[in-house]
Amino acid sequence: MGFSTRTLFLTVTLALIAFLASSSFTVDAQSNVADVLQKKITSLQAKAVKNKGVIELDSLAFDEVMAKPRNYSMAILFTAIGPEYQCVPCLNFDPEFKLVASGWSKLPDKTKMLFGSLDFKVGQAVFQKFGMNSAPSVLFFPPSDSISSNPLSDRYDFSRNGFTAESFANWVNARAGTDIKVRRPIDIVALAVKVLGVFALIGTIYLIYTKAGKLSSSKYLWSALSMIRNPPYTIQGRDGRPGFIAQGFQNQFGLETQIVAVLYAILTGSVISLIGVVPKIENPTMQRMAVWVSMGLFAFMFSVLIQIFRVKNPSYPFTLMF
Repeated sequence: MGFSTRTLFLTVTLALIAFLASSSFTVDAQSNVADVLQKKITSLQAKAVKNKGVIELDSLAFDEVMAKPRNYSMAILFTAIGPEYQCVPCLNFDPEFKLVASGWSKLPDKTKMLFGSLDFKVGQAVFQKFGMNSAPSVLFFPPSDSISSNPLSDRYDFSRNGFTAESFANWVNARAGTDIKVRRPIDIVALAVKVLGVFALIGTIYLIYTKAGKLSSSKYLWSALSMIRNPPYTIQGRDGRPGFIAQGFQNQFGLETQIVAVLYAILTGSVISLIGVVPKIENPTMQRMAVWVSMGLFAFMFSVLIQIFRVKNPSYPFTLMF
């Protein structure tokens, strides 16, 4: 009986020691994990702050930041901005992604969310791992406390949400529970254009106010206004070919206006050449050739202009060269 009591006492004592040892080991393990996570997030934050919110990754760095346990969310941009890839969408979205990432630096708590960028040139293995055959693409990785579980990922839909930083920020905030705000830098050129536009508008209003009588009777003003009617550029003819000259003098197609403008420009250039350029040529032979070229060009273009006029008015009887 005494032996049984002693055995029971030893068994209980050993069990208690084992329980206390395992509890102490668990606490130490949890403490070590917490220390590792704190060092990891501190290091990642330093890299993000150094690069305006974006952590530049390669295949090895990607595995490190995705290693578990992970107590932070991360949005990773898979891109290919090298000139050899000619990825225009990548170049368009890259500054928008960086704009959202820069808003991360304004958050009071920067440990919940991080931004990373992985270029195809240095991350081909990761691209193959996720089966990506196009770029850009953004995957959202939530926190993961399990070391063995597979990483969950959520893909940003460009076709639905677009390429703007505002839409992307809303997408990230909805998943990470953050409040990242997009603050676009002031566009000096656009601001200057707006200021000049305001001054031009004020000047125009003042001019109209002081010269209203003359402007209302100006044929140049009404001629210019008559051209701002958004006419069709061309029209389909009966034979299926595009027609670019409108019949009559009440209508004029967009392409017709451009053709007539080019003809008048060439005619004007020919006259200016005869008046201002040809007299300055010292070589008699070259001067004679310039005269013939300028006159021939003028006659040919004026003949084309007359033909256009005859198309609009078939009853016009005159021609020049053809």
